[in-house]
Amino acid sequence: MLTLNNIEVIFWGTILVLKGVSLSVPKDSITALIGANGAGKTTTLKAISGLIRLERGEVARGSVEFEGVRIENRLPEEVARRGIVMVREGRRLFEELTAEENLLVGATLHRRGTREVADLVYTYFPRIKERRRVRAGYLSGGEQQMLAIGCAMMARPKLLLLDEPSLGLAPLVAHEIFSLVQRLNEEEGITIFLVEQNARMALQLASYGYVMENGKVVLDGPAERLREDADVKEFYLGMSKTGRRRFTEVKSYTRRKRWLA
Repeated sequence: MLTLNNIEVIFWGTILVLKGVSLSVPKDSITALIGANGAGKTTTLKAISGLIRLERGEVARGSVEFEGVRIENRLPEEVARRGIVMVREGRRLFEELTAEENLLVGATLHRRGTREVADLVYTYFPRIKERRRVRAGYLSGGEQQMLAIGCAMMARPKLLLLDEPSLGLAPLVAHEIFSLVQRLNEEEGITIFLVEQNARMALQLASYGYVMENGKVVLDGPAERLREDADVKEFYLGMSKTGRRRFTEVKSYTRRKRWLA
């Protein structure tokens, strides 16, 4: 469904962020991209969604293909009309609008059948239905994340890009969000490309995963295999041969050396 072919992303004409990234997201799958802060995960999503154009960025080399059509460097609204919708890190809601008004904003691309899609959103997120008259700024973090995903559903996505959906949420709430994402994939047939720092949860949810470091994909494979990989265990799951290990105990230069070996 989605293929990135050796893409390089440059900002302001000088800053190289992605350095030959290649990956694919099959139709009907959940695919995860994990990595440390600053690895280039969010930039990858922005390259797909077209949002890098709003930040003086561009795909300078390579291609981004969706359903056989090249979409790199297109405007975000063009990409969204093709069925790619991104839920950005930090929720990014209109805080002064009610939850229901935020959903209506999400339906801008598809006005017909708005009520039916809204009812579908309320089916998956009954808490949002209960709080639909409340301003988004007064919702809890978990409710805001549910609303953000609901707004994306209003745009009727074929491919949903999720950027750090568990960020700032309590573990139980994060687990609830991931369960709902899995239902959307299984019951509604929405393909999911998930960027997440919580590698354990991401690799439990996804069928295939990629590991990114310093703007490059350094490892990929079935999620089950990645969960058992010694480096992934040590660097992202907090485990080593001797048991649990703090991330701060792992020297960064050692990590880079081992990934790129």
